[in-house]
Amino acid sequence: MPQTIENANSVITVDLSKVKRNIERIRRHIGPDVKIMYTAKSNGYGHGLVVPTLYMRDHCGIRYFATGMLSEAVELREAGLKDFILVLGGIPYTGIPDFVSNDLVATVYEDTIPQALDAEAARQGKKVRVHIKIDTGLRRIGVRVGEELAHLIETLKSLPNLEIDGVFTHLANAYSLDKTFTNQQMAEFTQALEQLREAGIQPRLVHAANTAACVASPETYYDMVRLAALIFGYDISPGIPNRLGLEPVIQWTAPILSVHWAEAGDNVSYYRFFTPKRRTKIAIVGFGMGDGYVRSLVTKDTEHNADVLIHGRRARILDLNVDVAYIDVTDIPDVKMGDTVTIIGKDGDDEITSMELGEVGGTSSGHICCAITSRPLRYYINASSGD
Repeated sequence: MPQTIENANSVITVDLSKVKRNIERIRRHIGPDVKIMYTAKSNGYGHGLVVPTLYMRDHCGIRYFATGMLSEAVELREAGLKDFILVLGGIPYTGIPDFVSNDLVATVYEDTIPQALDAEAARQGKKVRVHIKIDTGLRRIGVRVGEELAHLIETLKSLPNLEIDGVFTHLANAYSLDKTFTNQQMAEFTQALEQLREAGIQPRLVHAANTAACVASPETYYDMVRLAALIFGYDISPGIPNRLGLEPVIQWTAPILSVHWAEAGDNVSYYRFFTPKRRTKIAIVGFGMGDGYVRSLVTKDTEHNADVLIHGRRARILDLNVDVAYIDVTDIPDVKMGDTVTIIGKDGDDEITSMELGEVGGTSSGHICCAITSRPLRYYINASSGD
């Protein structure tokens, strides 16, 4: 029997009408001439891969998509997405036949994958579009301007079944108010564009801006901005917080499964993880590490642990197992089995965001979202909201 909202231990409610409003606000900010590419990687930053993507196509006018991996792109194709999909990461050799047959767009930065794509495209009687990735400073994947790029250009020109459709780079420090390094990257990217033009290559699409740059660095827009977290309401750009007025679109909740008292000095959880200094009322709640809740949010030093919301009030997490969390509800009256706990989202006048959890856990809001596994049920509301 599949999960339902009635039988799931935790539920992530995704309000797609907020996605639509966020995209409208982003469009007003970037202007009508800049395209939006939605990067649907890592299970849509925890929001789900397929449903939000198809919603953006059907109701938000998005026509350009990207994924981190080939398997994500194939899943979107199988779900009926026929639009442009750029695979940003490397392609496994064994996946090249699937890549070509699904009419995906490849990121290229060295010789061997383009050659393999060309051979497979010839076998299938197809053309494969490619985007050249320029490494301007992230030092992940990409080709350096100068000799490396010249060699790649020579290789691509020799492959008749490949079409150079675009060129892009990725900004490593657009999250900083100090734009020194971003400016260095853009200067190097400009050199790469000039080198391509001198070689007779005029890509249809040039793109560099990620979420932070989309908000704070319009000089990086070119033809398109690549967005993921921003669409879901997480503005990590420097300067004014959430200057576009975006709305987080998820509410992660779970029920209380048990309530009991632990005496001062008792041993609580595995390895005697928590020892209360006073008589403590503990609620056992239906989420844990198996749902992707980040372990660094919970330590033995409970003063620095993350909170959840119960009855509109904050309650501290005491420990985390694979399936459940231990929550201190001593000072919250009338807590009982079946009550709803808010892990991310609003309850009453208070709110817990992924950005708050990122700060508590010493990580990023993106990590908090991407870590959420497929186990919590995704429940989509306002999915039929049209233009």
